[in-house]
This record gives sequence, C-alpha cells and structure tokens, in this order.
Amino acid sequence: MLNFPMPYQHELIYSTVARAGARLALDSPKQLLDEVFENRKVIATVDLPCHLNAIIHQFLDHQFTVHDIAYQHTLFPIYAPFVPEKRRQQCLKWMADISQGSIHLALGINASRIPSIHKLRYCPQCLAEQLEKYGEYYWFRLWQIQGACCPQHGQLIDSELDLRSLHRHDFLVPSHQSCPKTEQTLTNPDDIFITSKLLELLTLPPSESPSYEQWTMFYYELARQNDCIRGQNQILHERILERITIRWSKKFLAQYCLADLTSETSWLHHIFRKHRKSFSYLEHIVAIETLINREWSFAEILQQVHSFHKINQDNHVDVPNNHIIDLTIEQRENWLNLIKQNGVKPARLLNAALYAWLYRNDKQWLLDTNQVFHQKYIPQGTKVDWHSRDLGLVKQLIKLNNDLLWDLDSPRRSANWWMKQTSHASTIEKSLNTLPLTKLFLKRYSESISCYQIRRISRTLIKIQLEHKNNHRWYVLRSAGLSEERLTEEASSFLNSLVP
Repeated sequence: MLNFPMPYQHELIYSTVARAGARLALDSPKQLLDEVFENRKVIATVDLPCHLNAIIHQFLDHQFTVHDIAYQHTLFPIYAPFVPEKRRQQCLKWMADISQGSIHLALGINASRIPSIHKLRYCPQCLAEQLEKYGEYYWFRLWQIQGACCPQHGQLIDSELDLRSLHRHDFLVPSHQSCPKTEQTLTNPDDIFITSKLLELLTLPPSESPSYEQWTMFYYELARQNDCIRGQNQILHERILERITIRWSKKFLAQYCLADLTSETSWLHHIFRKHRKSFSYLEHIVAIETLINREWSFAEILQQVHSFHKINQDNHVDVPNNHIIDLTIEQRENWLNLIKQNGVKPARLLNAALYAWLYRNDKQWLLDTNQVFHQKYIPQGTKVDWHSRDLGLVKQLIKLNNDLLWDLDSPRRSANWWMKQTSHASTIEKSLNTLPLTKLFLKRYSESISCYQIRRISRTLIKIQLEHKNNHRWYVLRSAGLSEERLTEEASSFLNSLVP
C-alpha cells in the first residue's frame, strides 16, 4: 500500500490503519484489509492487535519492529511487566502474526476484575488540538485504558463507537458525529495519580518481565519494611487493610471492583502471598502506593523487583536476604529432627505448617531428604487383599446388572459407566489388571454403540406401539434421538427388520 501514514506519538496502531483507509477514501472495510494486510479475516482490535508484521511491511525500509509497535502504539506495555517472561515473548509472537484471542486470555484480560471499557473514549479538547495541529483526528492510546483521564482537560467521554464492534473488520477514525464536543467533568487527585502511573508504564522500554517469584519477594519485602509481618513470615493483612482504607476511598475502589478487601480470597490477600497468577496494573498501583511511603516510579519498582534473584530449577531460593537464608536453615533442622524421631508421614501430621513452608520455599531439599527416610518395606497387615476386593466389586456389579436387566431408559452402559456406579471407580480404573473378575464382567457386559442404539430403538418402538402411533422410520429415528448418519450398520439392520 502506498503512502501508509506514520503513526503519531502514542497513537494506537488501530487508529493509524483507520487513517490510512480515510486517506485513500476506502468505503469498504474488506478493501482496506486487502490493501494493508492482504487478508480479509483480520479483526479490527483496538487494544492488542495482531498481524503487526503486515503493518511493518507498509513502512519504508521496515523502520519499525514488532517491539516498537507493540510498546509504542498498543496497550501491551500496561500488561507486559506483570506476566512471566515466557508469556510476554509468546504474546509478542501472537501480535506479530495471529492469536485468535489467545493474547487476551494469556494476559488475564478476559478474567480480570477490572471492569471493561465498552465504548471508544476521547477527550474533546485534545481532539480539537489534534485537528488544529495535524488537520485530522486520531485515537490516543491512553484514552482506552480503564482508570485513565486526560491530565490536562478532565474526565474522558464515551464516543458513539463500540470498543468491540459487531462490525469486526471496521477500522474507524474519530469524527464530529461519533465524538461530539461535550463538557468534561473535573478530575480528582486519584485519577491524576493513576493516569501518571499509566503514562509511566506506556513509556517504559521493552525489557524482560520479572517472574512470579520475584514479585512475591518484592511484596514480602514491602510488607516487612512497613512492619506488616508477624513472627517469621506471616503477613498482617489487617494492618495492610488499615493503610489501604486510609490512602484510597471506598468509592474509588468500588469504581474499579477492588473494594473486596476483607475476604480470604480477596485480591489484596493474594497479592501479598505467593504469586500464582498475574495481577492487573491497577492492583499493583494501589498496593505499592499504599506501602511505599515516598515518591516512586514504575522504572524504579521494576528495577527493585529484578534485583531479587529468581528461584532456580532445583527450587532452592537464592535471595540476597540473610533473614530468609537463616530461616531456611532453621526450618531444615527442625524438619530433620522431626523425621528422625517419627518418620516422614507422622512428621507431616505432627507439624503440617512446617512441611507446607518447606514445600513452598525449599521443595527440592524437602523431597530429597524425605526420600532418604522413606520406609523400605510395607509393614505387615497393611497390604491390600485384592482377591477379596475383586469379589466384593463384581458382586456389586452383578446385582446392579440384574436390577437394570429390563431397564431400557438408562444411559449407555460402557465400561466407564459401570465403574462409576461403584464406590471405587478410581481403584478399578488404576488396578484393573489385579481385579480379574471385575475385568471379565466389564468385558462381558459393557454395551457397544450398536447395542445402545438398538436399545433406544426398542424403547421407542414399544412406546409407539402402546400409543398406537404410526411407526414410520423417520419418526422412530427422531423419537430415539438418532439419525441416518450416526446409525451403525447393526442398528440399521435391526430397524429395517422391524420397520418397512
């Protein structure tokens, strides 16, 4: 495509493609897709678009890279620092080519508690300045982030255009009709603060993302510095909650669905525990601002998070913190004394908290140590009598089979179905070779698809006969929930013999 426009600073690449269509006066969305992407199936995605390689080829000498567009002209930077590095790299690959919605799932957007934006948003005064300076409108990417406002002019306004339009292939530019000039309400200090942090995220250069372990260590250290830890490593959530309520208003937290702070499953509890999932930019901003007690920037925070050493492949924690190292040594000694006196399994029952701590923080050492103290034999009297168990299970199955002998309404009696009717389904499944009688029963009485279809046809024919209805073939099949395509050869022969 000739004369593809250069994106303005902080312009969404979605907006750049839309301006390209407007400049060439392309009325058909499919024609624009042909010109830019050479692919008519591309979806017009505002926040995290894909097919960036096709857009790169529109610029002379390929002066942009996928990283340039993703970090300068999409909303990817507000999610990238908070997901693991492997996932960040995968998302960039999807954005370069195609994702089919995977990127929104991988970044946690679909499951996020932060409410979604449903309309493309704009600032009327900024649009007027764009028109005066550039002679055209474009979508500024800060406008489409939940929690943002215009730092100069006030709250953002919802346009007439859906963020995820039913017309999935339309790239739309702002206009007087879709973005009418409207009076804006004033912003409050919290909105200004959130917006300033979002601008910091948007201007961060591409870099490796911290791991979940590093984020866990960062928040542990943050809580320790603010005297929010009891004993060795117990987080005082009540003290953190008290500081949250002082710094942030209930109205602000409720506006972004962050007001659930007291329940055991609240986001605030989880963010100060071991991280097993990503948290949103707003959750990080609220938590950090509450406890940092000074001016801070995301560049500084990420540098501090990266300073914590990762947990290596053997799960040994390598943290530049003498307190944690001393604690690990102490917990190892306690566990060794416990298993020497009682054995592994009794030790777990006697001190479950100690076992859980070592499992989470020093897993490989714990497993290796337990292996040394495992019992080398099974004590007398604890072996399973498989013959007795086999007899009990097969008697249970035979009784059930006798009860169902004339039942035509039950589901298909496959081997899996028979096993689930007993109280030891998982035992049968895992130890079938040690249960010969049960295995023989399943082989003999498991119902094939043909037999199941014949039983359904028989049930339907009996019902038709009792109700004195016509037994046309098509009616029998429909009543039995079958079709000619799914009917097996045996079932078809059976039906042919009964229905002319």
